[in-house]
Amino acid sequence: MESNSFFLKRAVARDADWQVSYPALSMASSTDAVDERRKQIVVAAADETDLRMVFFSSLGAILDFQASWKEIEASARSWLAFTIRWNRWWLPSVTDAHWIESNAFAPTDLRFANRDLDGGPTDTASFRRYLDVVELHYRRDETISQVLFPDSIYRPETSLRE
Repeated sequence: MESNSFFLKRAVARDADWQVSYPALSMASSTDAVDERRKQIVVAAADETDLRMVFFSSLGAILDFQASWKEIEASARSWLAFTIRWNRWWLPSVTDAHWIESNAFAPTDLRFANRDLDGGPTDTASFRRYLDVVELHYRRDETISQVLFPDSIYRPETSLRE
């Protein structure tokens, strides 16, 4: 339980600006047909000293968590193990996966955005550009797009014909 309280004390609930910026990510963990099984989406980044994770919960909350590997080792190792095992993870690159695996173990359900974070995991502006890339992935999902862009706005069959 101490691990959970460390997370809850450190997580920052993101405001409406984040909600309207990432509607597809917010929907992805609560939409049945997306990503085979319903899972909470964790968009994360790591380096040799820090881990940052933004959770998109099935209840619509966006929680932003940052901690050093030393803090996680001291206070949240079992919580991180649970999180790694039971959520869908997005990472910027294989290098980030290496840092997570070096300090814990590799996520069991992992996707890559294939990009670098200019300022590392703690730089919010760079992290938000990375979130934009993952958001775009989910906006391309037909189920989510039909909800976000109903009727005449979203029609895959009306694409340009040659």
